[in-house]
Amino acid sequence: MSTKQRKALGRGFGALLKSVDELTPTAPSNNMAQLNIDDIAYNPKQPRQDIDLAGLENLAQSIRIKGVIHPVLVRPKKTGDKDFELVAGERRMRASKLAGYDKIPAIVKDILDGDILEIALIENIQRDDLNPIDEARAYRDLLGAHGYTQEDLAKRVGKNRATIANLIRLLQLPKAIQKDLIGNKISTGHARSLLSLESPEEQLRARDRIVQGNYSVRQAEDLIRSKKDTKKVRKKQPLSPQMGLNQDRLCEKFATKVVIHSKGEKGKIEFEYYDKDDFNRLLSLLTKGLTN
Repeated sequence: MSTKQRKALGRGFGALLKSVDELTPTAPSNNMAQLNIDDIAYNPKQPRQDIDLAGLENLAQSIRIKGVIHPVLVRPKKTGDKDFELVAGERRMRASKLAGYDKIPAIVKDILDGDILEIALIENIQRDDLNPIDEARAYRDLLGAHGYTQEDLAKRVGKNRATIANLIRLLQLPKAIQKDLIGNKISTGHARSLLSLESPEEQLRARDRIVQGNYSVRQAEDLIRSKKDTKKVRKKQPLSPQMGLNQDRLCEKFATKVVIHSKGEKGKIEFEYYDKDDFNRLLSLLTKGLTN
């Protein structure tokens, strides 16, 4: 991520934190506290739906050695059996618990319901901490919850509008392909190429070829292009008997492959040439008798 993007994200996150209400009387007056992990409820609007267990264990090991460097963000909870609700920092809190910690450093803010998903999303984006599907779901939910346009949302999270649009399109793919993307079996580039196929069945068959053949994104694009080209050929209307004879006559006269594409009263004729000399030969035959 570029420096320019990080600055934009920082401004977005900071603006959200500055806009929240004053702390409740029960919250620590200095806005920072060591809180019991068991007193914090997880955020139901957390963008990340899939936790990488191996990555979580690595983070837990780092916490055992260095402690929790960045505090989590919580808000006071007014109902239920927990005193606080997590807003951002779920991996750190889960890893801290896994590392054997009872407490975790936290910033306490009184945050509005409508801001929770946005803050959690921005915090995860800043850390490159979401898989493409979780990020796409979060963008979709934000668009629905706040009535943002994609342009509005792009400005708030420091992303290009086209990037957000392309990520949301990934949610059109079959669930099995989305799981492959989450599990890093395919990349975002592979997934985007699959979107150009019309049906889920075609997408799944192409996915199987890509995964089994360990295709690069370029190879996947070539595979899908060839499938689409083949489909176009199959859809081509057969020539009438008379047009078939005309095509044969042209092939014989010009001594090359000639294809007539006929659609109703319209169509086109394609001549094939094999090198520069062959092109000049055909050009001479086609323009014979013409004057400048």
